Amino acid sequence: MPGRAEHAAGPDSGFAFERRQPRSPDSLASRLIAGSMPSRERVRSFRVLGAARLVMGSILLGWFILNALGEHRGSIGMAVAALYVLGVLAQWLLSLLTTRGFAWQVLSAVLFDLLAYTLLQWLAGPTAHELVLSYTLPVLAAGVWGTLRFTLATAAAVSLLLLGQALAGLQGWTTGSELQLFAAGFVGAAYFAMGTLAWQLSRRLVRQEQRARSSEIRAGRQLAINRHVLLEHPDGVLVVDARMRVEAANPAAANLLGLPGTPEDLAPGAWDFADPALAALGDRLREVAGSVRAAAPLQFENVDGVQLRARVQPLRHLPGGPAYVVFVQDMRDIGNQIQQDKLAALGRLVAALAHEIRNPLGAIAHANELAAEHGLSETQRMRMSELISQNVDRLNRIVEDVLDLGRSGTRSPVVLQPMRMLRELVAEFDADAPGRIVLEAQDAQATLEFDPQQLRRVIVNLLGNAQRFASGGPGAIRISLRGGPRLRELAVANDGPLVAPTLRTQIFEPFFTTDSRGTGLGLYICQELCSRYGTRLFYRVVQQGGTHGEFVIGVMAPAAGD
Repeated sequence: MPGRAEHAAGPDSGFAFERRQPRSPDSLASRLIAGSMPSRERVRSFRVLGAARLVMGSILLGWFILNALGEHRGSIGMAVAALYVLGVLAQWLLSLLTTRGFAWQVLSAVLFDLLAYTLLQWLAGPTAHELVLSYTLPVLAAGVWGTLRFTLATAAAVSLLLLGQALAGLQGWTTGSELQLFAAGFVGAAYFAMGTLAWQLSRRLVRQEQRARSSEIRAGRQLAINRHVLLEHPDGVLVVDARMRVEAANPAAANLLGLPGTPEDLAPGAWDFADPALAALGDRLREVAGSVRAAAPLQFENVDGVQLRARVQPLRHLPGGPAYVVFVQDMRDIGNQIQQDKLAALGRLVAALAHEIRNPLGAIAHANELAAEHGLSETQRMRMSELISQNVDRLNRIVEDVLDLGRSGTRSPVVLQPMRMLRELVAEFDADAPGRIVLEAQDAQATLEFDPQQLRRVIVNLLGNAQRFASGGPGAIRISLRGGPRLRELAVANDGPLVAPTLRTQIFEPFFTTDSRGTGLGLYICQELCSRYGTRLFYRVVQQGGTHGEFVIGVMAPAAGD
């Protein structure tokens, strides 16, 4: 499409271009020397070619001066050689001054060389066989900077010129011109091979150059991003090499550790752990330097006595040897953040608690007003009293559940076998409808680390929920123990309706409930209790043996090396 920006280098070009440039599709230079904005390396190599052409022209001028002095044709040769030297000098100076019209510069250099060398060889006479090597420069220039078509055209032009001169010799210029004809064909074929090889090598160099340029850009971009992240990171960040020298640090680290100067002004390695500001951290780093795994957070004091915490991340496989990334935090900031999180959680809890208390209080107030009215029957007064009593009980349950959040501190876990406790709970919950609850286990002797009282509380809550939603048929509730000898899962399933997908992320939130009689704290407390003993409580849908939902107490996998 006319006017549309195209790739500066065509599909068979030997150029490496930095950006796209619009060009006219009818331009002669664009068809032969594709593109007009080469890379700096290509410009530099073209200038080197210009210097080589200038040396070649000077040699040819000297040759004519030494071998053809006094002859008429030799005088013309000297003049042509001198003009060639001046023309090459002008083209070389132009390439040093500007890269504008670069394709035209290359094209003119190739054509100028072809014309000048042909004329000089004719003026030198048929005895100057060595001048045929001068065509090497234009063929190489076409192969390195031109398209494949232009390279082959240049080699073909040189071959035709040599064959033409040889044919002219057959008409009587010299004897033995048959050998000259054969030599011309051989040299022409060599020029074809040389031009094609130069073009192929140029393309390979172009691709490598483009990959190197792309890698350089990506590396520079990544370094700039890393530097920005390092400088803007709110925590102190230090990069320490294997010899315990600081390779890089951000301003936050300088402020926390009381380092002199600024990270931007100092060269890598200017800070080391002999500095008093880094001595305490250096002592702790040396303790964990030989550790294979990331060390636990280190606590130390800076020179001002401020408590700091450092997290060390070893980087083992780096060019130039291992290193350590150290993140330094002010313990006061950590404490403030914890306090803010506690206040935010307390605010959410108070807001939810106020909302939950308001409803039963409103019902009590309304029932009390109705009970004070005249003309109520004894049945109606008893109904109001019963309503007040129910809401008082609900308020009491809310208070008890909230108090349980504070009372349910973590106790030392006990290695227990849940099967005995589960049999007792099944007998208790299944007393009214025997067979409704089914207990199954892959290993009845499987053990679990948990506090017995708190595990009982979790299972009672899960069985209570299952009873409310399960049907009354046999096997409506199923308790499953999976894994052994160490228990992997304890699941309580029922055949009731599934929890809606939109509610599955909310059922463990405090005060969330779909039951008007519940407080919404049961599952939340159960999940908190499970997390304290290395397990987690979650809900999932099982397709095996029919679709049903189950609450699962899953034992978390132990950490590697435990």
